Amino acid sequence: MRLVALVALGLLASCDLNNRFPAHGHLYFAAGSYVGQFDLSDGSSSPVSYLGDVTIDHLTAFEGGDLLLTMRVFVNQREASQIVRFKPRREESLSLFPGRMAEFLPDPRIVIYDDGLKLLATHRRKSYTDEIVIEDHGYGLAPAVVVISASEILFDRIIDGGVVIHRYDGNENESYPLHRLSATCDLEGAVWLAGSKQLLCRKLGASPPGSEHQLVSLNGAVDRHLNLPADKNLRALVHMPDQQMVVLSERSSSWGGGQPTNLVWIYELDTDESYVISKNQYLGDSVVYTP
Repeated sequence: MRLVALVALGLLASCDLNNRFPAHGHLYFAAGSYVGQFDLSDGSSSPVSYLGDVTIDHLTAFEGGDLLLTMRVFVNQREASQIVRFKPRREESLSLFPGRMAEFLPDPRIVIYDDGLKLLATHRRKSYTDEIVIEDHGYGLAPAVVVISASEILFDRIIDGGVVIHRYDGNENESYPLHRLSATCDLEGAVWLAGSKQLLCRKLGASPPGSEHQLVSLNGAVDRHLNLPADKNLRALVHMPDQQMVVLSERSSSWGGGQPTNLVWIYELDTDESYVISKNQYLGDSVVYTP
């Protein structure tokens, strides 16, 4: 049964389209109950660990090469979401506290997380016993969150029927709106480019949703649009700063009601060239890059 699940989720070797692998390094990703690792140098993938009867919804980088996982588990026949520290080298996991999403900011050593009603921050040095409310968004309105530095995030919130992107500083515990950026960018599926201090985001209102990716400064100034196919529903996953590349995923529906395919794209920021390196590799919506 586990082998069938691995094949269905693309956790075994995947096939490439162009036989072209100029990138290097690995991506940790989640698929169902598994943490997997995708090899950017040859397009292959393999399971890292099976975590049992859970569903992993999100993963992000943590201290010491560890990962923070957000997973759904059943407790007393009820579904609950937990934030878990996972050690890939030892295949060990430690449940930290309830939550539906988590990002780690290493400078103040805080975890940003969502409990389904609020966006919160909690300090590692206080053993996650404190609770700082960043945004009280209400049920079913969890914001998109993008880490932009060791101490800061961007998140979006609904104000007077519109979506406004905010910048939050974990050291100062302060947030403020970025109205010009909000008029330009969709924060969902955006990634941060630390070197140029720009957000790679989809143009607000683009159709289809993933058709117009752009590089935008926090003041809302558009630097350039990426030369990507306009008819593809692409989602940026991660920027690899040492290679000046971005990894994107494309979920493509098959003709005749068949299973959709999951394509993995590389975009070279230096050359504006893009290409597919895997035609059937599920990576989910969150990955962690390791050089």
